[in-house]
Amino acid sequence: MKRPNQTDAIVMGGGMGGLVAGALLARMGWKILLLEKEKQVGGYVVSFKRGDFTFDATGSFIGGCEEGGTFHQILKEIGLQEAIEFIPVGRIQNLYPGFEVHIEAGGFSAYVDQLLTLFPEEERGLKEYLSLVKRIGDEVKSYSEITPIRKVLFPFYFKNLIRFHRTTHQKILDRLFKTGEIKMALHTLPVTDPPSRLSFLFVATLISKALMEGVFYPKGGMGKVTEALAKALLHAGGEIFLQTEVKQILLKDGKAKGVLTKDGRVFESPLILSNINPNHLVRMLPQESRLSLEKQGRQFEYSLSCFVLYLATDLKLRESGLPYFTYLRSLSDLEEEFRMMQRGEIPKNPTLIVSIPTLLDSSLAPEGQHLIKTLIVCPYHYLERWRAGDSETYHRIKEEFSQKILQQLESKLIPGLKEHLLFSEAATPVTLERYTGNEQGAMYGLASTPEQIVNRRPSHQTPIPGLFQVGHYTRPSHGIVGASLSGLFAARGILQKIKKP
Repeated sequence: MKRPNQTDAIVMGGGMGGLVAGALLARMGWKILLLEKEKQVGGYVVSFKRGDFTFDATGSFIGGCEEGGTFHQILKEIGLQEAIEFIPVGRIQNLYPGFEVHIEAGGFSAYVDQLLTLFPEEERGLKEYLSLVKRIGDEVKSYSEITPIRKVLFPFYFKNLIRFHRTTHQKILDRLFKTGEIKMALHTLPVTDPPSRLSFLFVATLISKALMEGVFYPKGGMGKVTEALAKALLHAGGEIFLQTEVKQILLKDGKAKGVLTKDGRVFESPLILSNINPNHLVRMLPQESRLSLEKQGRQFEYSLSCFVLYLATDLKLRESGLPYFTYLRSLSDLEEEFRMMQRGEIPKNPTLIVSIPTLLDSSLAPEGQHLIKTLIVCPYHYLERWRAGDSETYHRIKEEFSQKILQQLESKLIPGLKEHLLFSEAATPVTLERYTGNEQGAMYGLASTPEQIVNRRPSHQTPIPGLFQVGHYTRPSHGIVGASLSGLFAARGILQKIKKP
């Protein structure tokens, strides 16, 4: 018989990985307790209200939501395939120095068709690139369903995973293409690493699992996804305690025993799933149990962070012809841009990632008004970590940077925006770190370099019996779909290895 504060499994952190794993285990009859330090679950995948406006914190779209798609299959396993209405993101535009790419509908294949129209001389390279992506995507799918015989014959069944496991995107782009323009266009991905650092295996997996058939926007905002996952967990008998932060992980004979929260409560469980930064996790362990995880953590490289500007306007954006999504790049040298950010600098005209969600879902703002979210990849240590410790200086820098981005938006994309501004708010890397616990405000957890992909990322099962990890610091990769898959894989592993209590 369980004691009052004893449960089958404790999930620390309500990001995508923790919610998916918790909901799946709860659906299988496990008693789940999820502890979240904030007022709502979701991590980066949340929406927030400002008066009559509903903003998305960071994310702009989700891939794999089509029937049979990866994310659709995850939701189906939880019983949520009908719970969220996904709106296909049709029109997008990518604006580069010297050329533009416009898509009316479709996914990565449609994007490649546009590139072929712009760069007919690159046809052979584009066909080989697509073929490589497909072959790797097929092998990744087979790997997720691996059988004992395929494990034995791994080199035979997974030739491309072996061949390209240390290959960067730069090596593939340089081998297949002649011009810098098409290389730049093919590297327009939800990443913060330049081609010389980004794993090609990750690129191929991302395209095949999340981008090939197009991307989608959840009606009501990105937060509807994590709200649905939380409801599924609760409906299956689980519990969620908000504003409850774990202070210490309790062990007995070297095995997970439970957690101690910052407000002094103890919750017991032989199984703990951590959906938090691995370095934070290490600091929650007794000193004598830290060594193996601490050594691994010292080798991590984080992704860059971002600055997000949230705006509302009464401009008639629907009549302006703007699409939902615009990628606006002014600097053509991706490698130099990254080097600047490594030095803590930001380009004079940084790359803008602009989404206007009210063009897809008008319910997010009052009639006749629109929301604009602009995301800029940037370093955590900008201006010595935004002049750390001095609140007045921090807010001044934040406001100056907001005005700089606003000016760039008005001059390059949305004329007259300043005069028709109804609302403005910004989040810096410091904001992201404070709310989500991602060290250095890392937007994608670990950088997706060849040294930090697939089995080179932290395993779901830690060296401590009963302690597991999920989220975008773990396998298989970052992003909403990647973090969700981490929860799915961890839950499956637990169900296979551990008898239901």
